[in-house]
Amino acid sequence: MKTQVFGDIRVDSITEFEFSVPPGDLLVGLTPEDVAEHEYWLGPRLVEPGTRNLAVHMHAYLIRTRHHTILFDTCCGNDKERSYFPAWHRLQTPFLQNLARAGVSPEQVDFVMCSHLHADHVGWNTRLLNGEWVPTFPNARYLISKGEFEWWRDAFERGSVKPYRKLSFTDSVLPVVDRGLATFVEDDYAFENEMPDEVRYVPLHGHTKHHCGLYLRSRSQEAIFTGDAIHHPIQFARPDWINAGYDNAAAIQVLRGLIARCIDTPTKLMTAHFPEPTAGCVVSGAVHPRFRFDAD
Repeated sequence: MKTQVFGDIRVDSITEFEFSVPPGDLLVGLTPEDVAEHEYWLGPRLVEPGTRNLAVHMHAYLIRTRHHTILFDTCCGNDKERSYFPAWHRLQTPFLQNLARAGVSPEQVDFVMCSHLHADHVGWNTRLLNGEWVPTFPNARYLISKGEFEWWRDAFERGSVKPYRKLSFTDSVLPVVDRGLATFVEDDYAFENEMPDEVRYVPLHGHTKHHCGLYLRSRSQEAIFTGDAIHHPIQFARPDWINAGYDNAAAIQVLRGLIARCIDTPTKLMTAHFPEPTAGCVVSGAVHPRFRFDAD
């Protein structure tokens, strides 16, 4: 786990697991031949040699301010029924042990912030205890976009989304709602009266209708937690290679906007699925922007 420090705020990446996926399964229309054109600068950390599959990393962000302990997104979770995607099915990972290695127990988490409600971002909201899904972080407020929750709730009632999507809603979202731990917020929610540092949601709509990132600023140092606004560094070369979502055109514009906002600035992007060290900066390249990992 690589620690990032932004003024008075400490951020750690808490690993769940890593795997690789065929290019077209991650980004719409991306072929192994497309990957081959960019393999020379991506390297073996990002592209699996031989297969040209793309590396994907699952992690949450542990954010510690002077007053609060926050988790941004909670990965896939253990024991979850996800037979539609074997890489996530009935996992047994040391996520909570990795959190403990960073010095935090589940009871010490004050806030869980969800970028959106896809299965691989809400899984550790709950854990299986005596056959029941219970909140993993019993003292936390789970912050969820009001629009995001209502969109999925209504979609399930209408039957307008694939049934498998309801699995994570049922086992990882509703248990925290039913126990009164969820707080529904607007997509630009800020901790104005709760934190002296600036920590707020930032709308990055497209991947889902109300997908949000997180903006953090302390002592003039800034970071943007991207959620699923970007999935792999190859997208800096072609932002139109996008993970299929609610509104792909909007998602492309969001990614282009992030690149334009951050390129050649000190603002860090805290990505959701890049390999360790997961964070870095957008920099100009000879042909297209690239991502410079903090270790590079």
